[in-house]
Amino acid sequence: MFKGKLSGRTLGVALSVMGAVSVAEAAPILNISEEGSAATEAAEAQFLSYLQGDSIIKEGFEGFADGLQQNSLVTAVGVFTQTVAGGDPVNSLCAPNCADGVAVLSDVTSPFNGRFAAPDEAGNNQWLDSFDSEVMTLTVADGVNAIGFYITDPNDIDGRMSVGGVDFSFADIFGQFNGDGEVYYISLYDEAGLGDIVFYANSNNDGFGIDSVTIGKVPEPGTLALMGLGLAGLGLTRRRKRA
Repeated sequence: MFKGKLSGRTLGVALSVMGAVSVAEAAPILNISEEGSAATEAAEAQFLSYLQGDSIIKEGFEGFADGLQQNSLVTAVGVFTQTVAGGDPVNSLCAPNCADGVAVLSDVTSPFNGRFAAPDEAGNNQWLDSFDSEVMTLTVADGVNAIGFYITDPNDIDGRMSVGGVDFSFADIFGQFNGDGEVYYISLYDEAGLGDIVFYANSNNDGFGIDSVTIGKVPEPGTLALMGLGLAGLGLTRRRKRA
């Protein structure tokens, strides 16, 4: 499978042209794990180690009814909203409910391929699904500056994510085309606070799953550690996939 990924440094430069700002101007920092369960679980553990313990809030979507679908879903970490519906109302896998909102799904209720609960552990059976929304917005709970989550089946077609007015292209982050069933761990930090994180599918038949979302505060030492990962000044840090 052709990935077509840019190097971390080239990617950072590309994003700086798109509008990323310097550390002094509090650019959001984005970290992406390598693909796969071992890499994502290690990335989650590292992210959690940066957080102030009493600030941590988690959401695994297990407390919701399986198959629940709403335009706006209020969770412990914020509100997920279907901002613009997607899907062909006749031929899409989401039909006939494409415009009914985001959904909490499991292997039993999901009409999609390649999306699943993550990490793979006992009692973790459900995830938040974009339900092929063209635009989905997560309004993060107040008082935190960092978020981490698993994302499954991203960028089968195209997409981007906007944080604090900075756009991150899924194609640049994950590759030009990904197969079904890939999983990554994403963490985001913004000194100014996270506010809205907006996911753009750029297709009416593309979607992804999100699971095991954690929000919290990164105190100053953790901030320095994040910046030390490499390309914070360009608004992006990432780990390269092994060849």
